[in-house]
Amino acid sequence: MSIPSKIKGHIRMLRKERFFLIAALTMAVILLCSAAIFYFEYDEAESSIRSVWDGIWWAVVTISTVGYGDKVPSSGAGRIVALGLMVSGVFLLSLVTATIASVFVEQKIREGKGLETIREKDHIVLCGWNRHTEEVLLWLHTYGSQKQPHIILISELSIDEVDNLKLKYGKYNLTFLRGNFVNEEVLLRADIGRAQIAVIMADASGTQGREDADQRTILSSLTIKSLAPQIKVIAELVHSENRSHLERANVDEIIVRGEHIGSLIASAVSYPGLPRVFSQLLSIDDGANLTRAEIPVHYVGKTFRELSQFFRESKKAILVGILKERESIKLESMLSDDTSVIDTFIREKIRESKKELFYKKEHMKVIINPGDEDIISKNDYAVILSRGQG
Repeated sequence: MSIPSKIKGHIRMLRKERFFLIAALTMAVILLCSAAIFYFEYDEAESSIRSVWDGIWWAVVTISTVGYGDKVPSSGAGRIVALGLMVSGVFLLSLVTATIASVFVEQKIREGKGLETIREKDHIVLCGWNRHTEEVLLWLHTYGSQKQPHIILISELSIDEVDNLKLKYGKYNLTFLRGNFVNEEVLLRADIGRAQIAVIMADASGTQGREDADQRTILSSLTIKSLAPQIKVIAELVHSENRSHLERANVDEIIVRGEHIGSLIASAVSYPGLPRVFSQLLSIDDGANLTRAEIPVHYVGKTFRELSQFFRESKKAILVGILKERESIKLESMLSDDTSVIDTFIREKIRESKKELFYKKEHMKVIINPGDEDIISKNDYAVILSRGQG
């Protein structure tokens, strides 16, 4: 059974404060005094300490200042040992309790300031803050899996703003980290290497300006992909002309702010009420929602009509389209099977790096309202219009 990351963090801090050394010294004093008191007392006729266990019990009761009085030394040498234990016990126990208290206080301070180091797995790293980030949090909470993912929010919001967010989203599995998400050190504190998804917002927190938000998005995308090539990155852009930079950085999903606003306005002129349909599909409420769904294995190879009927009957949902995912081609798989020097050298370098090198990144093709006889493939996903969370 694995130890929770927070407990591991406490253990590291206790080790840093030399708590285990102090605890070991305290135990050594207890055992030494127990042996000494037994040596001096076991021959005394009036002594109540008759065994090693009696000595250990007496030492623990004495050093903890409980003082039951059921075991007491009667010899002069035994009382000198007791005096030494009383003086050293107060000092050692003060060190133990002070160390534990300081560790937990420091941990709380670091958590409050967003300076802690995260030890997590399969979490979501949310980079940056703007007026749309709260809506992202709501979507992740409302339409996530049954087990809500741990979300690490990296931003340069003020302490007051963070406190308000913690109060507002206290029921969410949300941890705040302070820092510039462009910096490698900050991303490593978020345990980016073991994250599942990184979402980069067009950042407007702290002293950052909106005019260079895209620049920070591009730089952070490159940094994240270099630290964790396997992670899925979703990035928001302010200006569409910067899309090519994110594509070269192998960003999986690129969302340009206000990209289709022109067509929505035009549709309101030609087809009044149509923009409300899009707003309804993308809003968080109890109405209809556009979501992606897994396709049952036994429907692979069947037609779009059959799959549409399945979702309508079993999920009360409308099958809108299909997402087709092309599998990435690994560079290692492109090498020949012979034992040429060049192929062997490249293959060994790939194994040494412990990374999978891709010739082409994964690509998603969207097909809206395909033909009834179109065949469902292995790597397809369903785009459905469902009630609630579907």
